[in-house]
Amino acid sequence: MKEERKRMGHPIKKKAGITLVSLVITIIVLLILAGVAINLAIDEEGLIGKAEESVESWNSAVGEESNVIKNILMKANEIEGGVTGGGGDDITYVGDVPVPNGYTASQISNEDSEAEGLVIYEIPEGAKVNWTNNEDSNGKNQSTITIEGNTTNLQETVNQYVWIPVDINSMVMCENNNKLADENGNKICNIVYNEEANTLTCQTHPATATNLVGRLYIGTYSNTRDEDGNRIYSYTMDFTKRDQTYNTSSYNEPNTVSSDSSNSITIDQLKSDFTAMAKSVAKNGGFYISRYEVGAGGSSKKGQPVLTAASGDGTNYSGANTWYGLYNTIKNSGANKQMIWGCQYDQVIKFIGEPAQDGHSDRNLTEDHALSGQNEEDCMRNIYDLEGNHYEWTAEAYSTHSRANRGSYYGSASYSNFYPASDRSNYRSPTNSSVDSSSRATLYL
Repeated sequence: MKEERKRMGHPIKKKAGITLVSLVITIIVLLILAGVAINLAIDEEGLIGKAEESVESWNSAVGEESNVIKNILMKANEIEGGVTGGGGDDITYVGDVPVPNGYTASQISNEDSEAEGLVIYEIPEGAKVNWTNNEDSNGKNQSTITIEGNTTNLQETVNQYVWIPVDINSMVMCENNNKLADENGNKICNIVYNEEANTLTCQTHPATATNLVGRLYIGTYSNTRDEDGNRIYSYTMDFTKRDQTYNTSSYNEPNTVSSDSSNSITIDQLKSDFTAMAKSVAKNGGFYISRYEVGAGGSSKKGQPVLTAASGDGTNYSGANTWYGLYNTIKNSGANKQMIWGCQYDQVIKFIGEPAQDGHSDRNLTEDHALSGQNEEDCMRNIYDLEGNHYEWTAEAYSTHSRANRGSYYGSASYSNFYPASDRSNYRSPTNSSVDSSSRATLYL
């Protein structure tokens, strides 16, 4: 047959198949293609790299959008003088801290958290604030406020207050908080606030449940000398002890003293003021203290003459006419403001911690009257001049004739004696015209 086909001119066909060489070549080509594909996938400029870049770009876009929204809200704060967050009754919140209507929480980096000492600014309606962390060579923040076209330094223009968080049972007790246990074995008051009824009562001692008084922490003294011979005092307060007894023969509040009746101060007024303050603290978990020693009209601004219990010199300090002048000036300076109570001052010390209970010879404390907030070293948790400048006169009574001063003053430094902010060794008759005594305002909600 083969011979026949060959004779007829038809070639003989061989059976089709894959040779070993072809197979090897095919495998090599496939490996090359696979390598190229893998390289395209895993290279930085490859498919996976591009996918990762796309994810990063998406996350970045989301973050930028979030920042844009935050900046819009911040600008709204600047324009309207408000704060972000929910809340009612003209109160908004920064975290858990309530901010009253008319005030704006600081947007300066070391003033915008509760742990550092949250600062609020009283911003007039329609004012615009330019927040910045920049400072001049003296450490003064350069944030500004523009009111009706006039631009000034923010801290020197509006009132500022610092938030003090408080557990109400750490600050308030009832008159029956005896050292000896009652019939049920209780010796510690349990003060409870009922928001619906707006009542603040002691659950442990029904007989005196609404007779509320300040829980005061009397410290212990010690002193040392540094290498330069300065005497450094400490006044250490134990905030774990809550077994004080209300005793009118020593530090106590609210109470009148011998001069009060002739100066139109009554026990009913003091009790009413104290209860209103305590209810607010219980409801909101704290209070605000003026950032600086008060100035004219009870203001709390940086660089102002401090209001003292004496007549002013017209330059470095102004006059309030005794303790009563300080008390009334602060009370009349705005709604829900009072002179600081002793139990509130103790809570300020508790909030600041150990630095407030030890004197310091290295803080460049002035030896004469100074404008408020001039010493950046005498600043703890964003509160100025607690250790120097002027004594802090409180509403706390001592015995039946005097009221307690706290902290230290410019004269101590001049004698190389450095007392801590917690110091409680000084007390005076409220009729004393003390040029070295000022006070603090507290703001409750």
